[in-house]
Amino acid sequence: MEKKATLTGQRIILNDMEWKIAEKTFKYGREWQYTLSHENVDGTYASIRIGEDALLNIIQSGSRVMDSKYESNIK
Repeated sequence: MEKKATLTGQRIILNDMEWKIAEKTFKYGREWQYTLSHENVDGTYASIRIGEDALLNIIQSGSRVMDSKYESNIK
């Protein structure tokens, strides 16, 4: 059985900006949350947190996942 790649460490394109999926944490005792980080031109970082379902829906809707062998299980 082949193991699926995780999203952590992958890069995705959102709103024409490249974001790195930096961290996956379990929040509120019931939901996986991902921290996405984007390096600005001046070297500072912007970050956002997004729920797992929302991130998977964004990927399914056509966002590019770069450098990935990730396979979604959402049908």
